[in-house]
Amino acid sequence: MSQPPPPPGNPPEFGKSSDGAVPPPPPPPQAQQPQTPLPPQGYGYPAQTPPPPPGGGYGYPAAGPPAAADNPYAQPVPPAQNPYAQPPAQAAFPPQAPPQGPPPPPQYAGAQPPPPYPGQPQYPGHPQYGQVPPQGPYGYPAPQQYPGAPGGRSNNKLLVVVAAVVAAVLVIGGGVYLATKGGDDPKPGPKPIAQSSSDGPTTAPHSGQLQFGWDKPADKVAEKDNLKTVFGIWFTDKYVVKQEIDKVVAFDLGTGDPAWTLPAASRGDCAAAKDTYQNLAAVQYGPSCNQVMVFDLATGVQKWSVNLPGATGGKTDFDYSQMAISGDTVGVDWLSGSIGYRLSTQAVLWQGGNGDCEDDGYAGGSQFVVIVNCDYKTYKVQAIDPENHGKSKWSWEAPTGTEVNAIVSTDPVVVVLGTENSNSTDVVTLANGRMQSRISLGTDKYDVSLGDNGAQDVHNILVSKDTVYLTLRSQGDSKGQVLSGIVAFNTSDGKQKWVAKPADKQDIVGLDFVDGQVLALEPPDYDVAGQLVTIDPANGAMKKYAGFADGASDHVDISDLENYPYWHAGHFFVACHTVYEGNDDQKYLVEFH
Repeated sequence: MSQPPPPPGNPPEFGKSSDGAVPPPPPPPQAQQPQTPLPPQGYGYPAQTPPPPPGGGYGYPAAGPPAAADNPYAQPVPPAQNPYAQPPAQAAFPPQAPPQGPPPPPQYAGAQPPPPYPGQPQYPGHPQYGQVPPQGPYGYPAPQQYPGAPGGRSNNKLLVVVAAVVAAVLVIGGGVYLATKGGDDPKPGPKPIAQSSSDGPTTAPHSGQLQFGWDKPADKVAEKDNLKTVFGIWFTDKYVVKQEIDKVVAFDLGTGDPAWTLPAASRGDCAAAKDTYQNLAAVQYGPSCNQVMVFDLATGVQKWSVNLPGATGGKTDFDYSQMAISGDTVGVDWLSGSIGYRLSTQAVLWQGGNGDCEDDGYAGGSQFVVIVNCDYKTYKVQAIDPENHGKSKWSWEAPTGTEVNAIVSTDPVVVVLGTENSNSTDVVTLANGRMQSRISLGTDKYDVSLGDNGAQDVHNILVSKDTVYLTLRSQGDSKGQVLSGIVAFNTSDGKQKWVAKPADKQDIVGLDFVDGQVLALEPPDYDVAGQLVTIDPANGAMKKYAGFADGASDHVDISDLENYPYWHAGHFFVACHTVYEGNDDQKYLVEFH
């Protein structure tokens, strides 16, 4: 990774290469040129014409015997038959009801920054948040990507550089995780969370029906601003803590009463770290996302705040920002630099800048893992030692012609590979810098979505210590029934273990882990009550965990573009991550218990 400076007392070392060599300090940062709107790209490129609204669907799986790889919905797919290359992914749930409200804006793709600050240059985008104290479920989802959009944050960085060249002509405007959301198709769907561990925190079986508890309406967005992102969501034993427009607010889990409010004014698209450490969380804020704030989730007290280095006063100084927390370390990566701080003391641990090889994505949790981009030709994954100036503990180079577009899990390390034409073609598991398995996502088979809040923003994938769980892309049969399912693969060799399919021919998506079982969601809709089910990781057997009371869909549309589900301590939450101008019905949070 781009290596940091030595501890305070010595001048920082800028742009250290991944092998530890330290080049001369770079010249003072130069102001970035504003850019003009390009045609709608993939994740992270807000488009002027929003995609059509989403719909819903559900599921209930059951294991079945292997069958041809070209029809995974009717029968399980043999381990060896996983064709490579995947076209743009669809939304997790097909539309089933007339859309409500204004159509959602464009969608964003993996390892990219959030939507742009209104009135400023647009830039490609960056998902599920953390649980205190252990790594827990998150919910950072992201809108889907348009077909054919370039995959990965790195390509988008390059696009920004190219756009700057033509700025005179164009004017731009702008360990454990869980994941869920449709990929390259504009139609959105539910979004589970990305990486999770079966040996993490457990939850007792839920009794009875999930009843609507409370909700929190979103603030209004001015017409001139168009949209504002509010990615952050974290959980404690008492509170759900939600990033809102210009503030962070803690709500009582059971009543929804506000416990504390922390001001955090920003331009409206700043990053937030998904993970937490000893009740500490972190967000970026400020007019150009130029500040980092660390705060206590239990009390709402700011622990420290710092200005990021290299600011020129321009609105785009910290484009493509993303954050990650691993243990007592918080790292921030942006278009032209990166830095790591000790979470507890604010001490600088490393600092990097532009170079032939630069940090291009951060992931936290059990360990700190970095995507390194070497001149857009070679991509590496590195586990680093934050206390040793960010020095690499091991490094793995992606196959020629591929790029690393997301980090699904940091224990085990699981990444998503893509190409120039597809942002997700393979899921790769790594052990100590060596590839264990490479699972092809095939063609139009699995629903993998890369979100807009950094390398960790991956959806529709669950990861335990020994298994990767992928969601089959929803499709309809000749009778109009939904075909979906969840497929389990060994992390050690990539071989398929089982396929769990919806017995009622409805949709299903992985959500979390409870008591060693996979927790999956069959979302409520206007004509289906919906429910949560558990799946046995040994054989794919399924049973009901909790149902939704009638009318659940009256309170929230889970299939909506910016609504993402979370499960915490017996509470089911739907959280909003982007608030749009003119949409007066959006909610920051909706709670069921």
